[in-house]
Amino acid sequence: NNTFTMIHQDHHDHPTTKVLEPRLLHDSQAPPLPHLHSPSHFQSSTGNGGTHSNRSGHPYPLQSERQRYHHHYSQLDDQRATIMDSDQYTNPKHFNAYTGATVPPARDKHRSAAPPNSANNNPNNNSQPSTNGNAHHAQLTQKISQYTRGSDRRQVLRSLMDPQQLPRMHTLKSVWVEDIAAAEREAARERAALNGVKFLQVKSYLATGSDERPDVRNPVDSYFLQTLREICGHMCDMDGVDADPMALYGGLLLRLSRSVSERDALEIVTQWACGKGELVALPLKRRHHDPSSKLAVPIDVELYVESGNVHAKVTMSHVLGLYRRTDLESHGLKRELSPWNALILANQNPSMQASSSKKLSKIQYETLASPKFLNIKPWIFIDADVVERINFGTGSSVRMLHVSVPEDKNSGYVKKW
Repeated sequence: NNTFTMIHQDHHDHPTTKVLEPRLLHDSQAPPLPHLHSPSHFQSSTGNGGTHSNRSGHPYPLQSERQRYHHHYSQLDDQRATIMDSDQYTNPKHFNAYTGATVPPARDKHRSAAPPNSANNNPNNNSQPSTNGNAHHAQLTQKISQYTRGSDRRQVLRSLMDPQQLPRMHTLKSVWVEDIAAAEREAARERAALNGVKFLQVKSYLATGSDERPDVRNPVDSYFLQTLREICGHMCDMDGVDADPMALYGGLLLRLSRSVSERDALEIVTQWACGKGELVALPLKRRHHDPSSKLAVPIDVELYVESGNVHAKVTMSHVLGLYRRTDLESHGLKRELSPWNALILANQNPSMQASSSKKLSKIQYETLASPKFLNIKPWIFIDADVVERINFGTGSSVRMLHVSVPEDKNSGYVKKW
């Protein structure tokens, strides 16, 4: 019963049907609905002065009910039209998503709202352990530390798979890329799926046998980016859409930076899943780390227009690995990982988290690029998906990290990783 259908008689006595929107039916300002429960109540009555009987048997005037509903919902439609005609929905200067701003366009006093990425708007904000989550975070840290030192991989997996200890969703800050041209070159090397259409061919940098990276000096384009620009232009030309195609394209490029997305996911996993330094979280080597490595999972991009606004959903999947620090040190990486334990403990202190996170990230990518880091299989695999939903009309966005511990990859029977 998500919709309510009201059938009435027009001046020709022909029945017409009006379907009211489900969202409006739950409005607290809506007048009380008559009790319509039987088709017999919709039949034209005779001898009762143009009235129909309600559920309790008492007649009610059909004409007055129709006027009440028409007056109420016409006011809501007028308010909706006023909102859609406002500058914040139609003026291209409000494409805050292009600049990576976290604050939406200014609203009037009747429509004030918190920034979309504010913790007040995100009840599942677990990127920073909350007061309630501190106990679970401390308990998980202690268990991972204890079980890793005892080489009990099964218990570590069991702890990480418990959503009560490791939250599955974490709120991320809005993405920020300083060099938009570098982001475009990086996106040109990615495989992607745009509204279900797959673009799986990318230019090979090793075809000539040269170590020179062509994206260092020359701009690189791809069929995916060409199609993306064309789609942006077509959407901005649609009726009711007042948007700048290049601003829309630039806003999407910010979300297509795999290196930025990977660093954000790695920071959260390092904060939650490394114990007291016994484990080291590293991304699995892919093409953007090493040109000789395999390609990463294609980026999934969805674009659509709703209510005159262009919306987008960008999903980027990452495969991370948890390595035992003792295993990495046995491969000659002891010097690189010497400050790891102290930085992990400092990272659990909110006042020192910003500085320690940068140092941890530097150690992680130096370890990944080291020639000593070769053919080392992760102790535990973790899937991290960064999903962002953007409304380019209002400049608002929500960016989330979904963390999971896949059973198939951690079963011990999977050889290709």
